[in-house]
Amino acid sequence: MGAAMLTLAAAVIGGAVSLVSVLLAQRHAQRVHRREQERVERHRQEDLTRAREDRLLAERQAVYVRFNAASRSVRDALAACAADLRRTGGVDGPCRDTLHESWRAYVAHHAEVNILASDEVHGLAGRVNGALQKMHRHAVRLDTGATDPGDGLDVLEGQIEELWERLVALREGMRQDLGMTMTRPGETTGERR
Repeated sequence: MGAAMLTLAAAVIGGAVSLVSVLLAQRHAQRVHRREQERVERHRQEDLTRAREDRLLAERQAVYVRFNAASRSVRDALAACAADLRRTGGVDGPCRDTLHESWRAYVAHHAEVNILASDEVHGLAGRVNGALQKMHRHAVRLDTGATDPGDGLDVLEGQIEELWERLVALREGMRQDLGMTMTRPGETTGERR
């Protein structure tokens, strides 16, 4: 009976070891599977975050391009109005229409910049906006004859010329924000117009 008990005990112990071994292997496989699922989910979240950041960057770039173009269009329209005022003492209809159209487009694009621009670019855009608003009101007053003290064509032309520095700073700030240049916002790489 001793040998039979020993054989039975060995079989029970062997079965228990096999069962524990299977359970440990299954637990290990579950941990590996869970880690793999976590890794896959982490990569999926990283991909979603990267895609969102890329989409926002592309959207910001498009807004910056539109705002830069609109700012320059208003500046060009103001310069054309100043030239008309210098030449004829008034602004002709097509020039006035161009100024109003470019101003409406500018206001819409400025609203986009207010939403999507970085703080640095927002500040630069605000300075450009303030200057353009002042010049726009000035040009309208000169055109209608309802001028304020200190209004004059020479003043308007000086403001238009001074705007270039702000437009260059704005463009460089936008480029910096988009990672397209090494200069800091507010610094300029040149006086390209």
